[in-house]
Amino acid sequence: MLMIYMKLSGRSFKIPAPIGLIKAALSFGGFGVSIARRYIPEDKRQYVDCVDFRELRKSFDVLKNYKGLKMVDVKTEDGTEVIVVI
Repeated sequence: MLMIYMKLSGRSFKIPAPIGLIKAALSFGGFGVSIARRYIPEDKRQYVDCVDFRELRKSFDVLKNYKGLKMVDVKTEDGTEVIVVI
């Protein structure tokens, strides 16, 4: 289970994201990216195009072995916080 903790303007949110659901979403990565490409500026598309969604999907199998791993921990000056934990 992937947990996303967000703190925005004094309000806190806790969003559970099952790894199986994330992997299913990544399997449709090509479809979603083809839609999103319309809204990505031309100079930034190279970053999206280089992502191999099959390999990214496989990496979540490995991440299951590292429960408690903090993948993202971002705090901004305005008090916004985002933490992603496996």
